[in-house]
Amino acid sequence: MSATIAARAAALLTTGLLAFATALLGASPASADDLGATSEDTVAEIEAAAWPEYETGDTDVDVLVAKLLITEQGFDPGAEDADFDGEFRAAVLNYQNANDLADTGALDAETWLLLREQTFGEYGPGDSGNVVRAVQHALNAKFQAHIGVDGAYGPVTEAAVREAQEFFGIGADGIVGPLTFRALVTYQDYDR
Repeated sequence: MSATIAARAAALLTTGLLAFATALLGASPASADDLGATSEDTVAEIEAAAWPEYETGDTDVDVLVAKLLITEQGFDPGAEDADFDGEFRAAVLNYQNANDLADTGALDAETWLLLREQTFGEYGPGDSGNVVRAVQHALNAKFQAHIGVDGAYGPVTEAAVREAQEFFGIGADGIVGPLTFRALVTYQDYDR
């Protein structure tokens, strides 16, 4: 194993362990996800869930979610749809290169982890923008929430988030933080 691959693997492992340890020790008052009302087993299960991987030619709501998050990070993913096309691959490569990730051009675990780290603190009532739209798309596709995708985190979005959190066993506070986001993306057992 080359030194670069070993260093990246160690960094990925360290990031995962830090996130897990932070989750187990509890969240600060400023962080999202009601971890005090979420069992340690649930946190561990969600954090251990495999991130879905996508590459050119794939189509999935998670691709659309990633496009909106990459847009939030300042990269142009092209069309706002669920298709992983060449333009989105270029945006993923640019994002990976700008952040010293392995330049796979795919949505892989390392890329998802960094997107989560860079994007989530917390999103809740009163927030708006691409991240809220990403959450709304995920809720509509995976939980048939029937939310208007307007990018405004209002009462309907909050109620849908609470329902999803209850489904996952996360303390239902209606706020999307790192744990709720990971649960939404890694949840793949839904009608497509």
